[in-house]
Amino acid sequence: MDLDCLSCALKMASRNARLITENVELQKRIMIEVIKSLESINWDSIPIELAFIVNNVIAKVTGNPDPFKEFRKKSNDMVLKIYSELREMIKKSIDGLETAVKLSAAGNSIDFGAYIQPDLHESIKRAMKEQLAINDYGKFRERILEAEDMIYFLDNAGEIVFDKLLIETMLDIRSKPFKSITLVVKGGPAISDVIPEDVKYVGLDKLPNVRIRCVSNGTEGTGPWMSSETVKSWIREHDLRIFKGQANFETYHDEADSFFILMVKCPIVAKMIGVPIGSFVLKYSR
Repeated sequence: MDLDCLSCALKMASRNARLITENVELQKRIMIEVIKSLESINWDSIPIELAFIVNNVIAKVTGNPDPFKEFRKKSNDMVLKIYSELREMIKKSIDGLETAVKLSAAGNSIDFGAYIQPDLHESIKRAMKEQLAINDYGKFRERILEAEDMIYFLDNAGEIVFDKLLIETMLDIRSKPFKSITLVVKGGPAISDVIPEDVKYVGLDKLPNVRIRCVSNGTEGTGPWMSSETVKSWIREHDLRIFKGQANFETYHDEADSFFILMVKCPIVAKMIGVPIGSFVLKYSR
């Protein structure tokens, strides 16, 4: 974990404290408890563990086990409202799959925990105009046509509607279903991260041969740890592996034969990948 991850965690905490409550004293209590929790962090942890700390502190201080529930619903509803418009953009484009990838990367701008908070509609416009900063699309398309089983690590609520469009477009060009589609989500609330009820809310569970698997949100009993051997064994069971967003990139970037789709929103990730902040990326890990 980089030193700058701490300042990012504090910024995330203050932004989300204001989002959750207008009570200034409660906001201050959240910040104090986050600072206390950060005193004992393990520097070998993965960065997403800081988001788990912030989420757990906010839940504890507010007495609400899922303080971001309504915000996740609003994010899902916001993108569901433009689902038909996005679907039409994909259908009318020269290469629908490439367009769906770009839209999926733009959808990664929906993230309550990010270092920056891009505007979704601006991100969509920009994604349609710009080339992907890292573009392993040729390999991506090839693997989609060949693969039998897919594992897809989802990231944020709202963003999953873009993921639904991408998977639907994959199925369109394949002209046959995958034998299995494994969607990996958090087993309990963690800020804007997808949980099983979000998958069902947007209809992703209705796609053919879908199953949902849960990883931990930092709370006991919510699933295996993201970097555990159990989760790595899930990955090895599939011949098409897709990871959405920065947290999944930071956790799984050393997984071979995997694809990463994201919008770069953090200077540390930008340096790791070698592209500017704000870039849209489709990266293949060989």
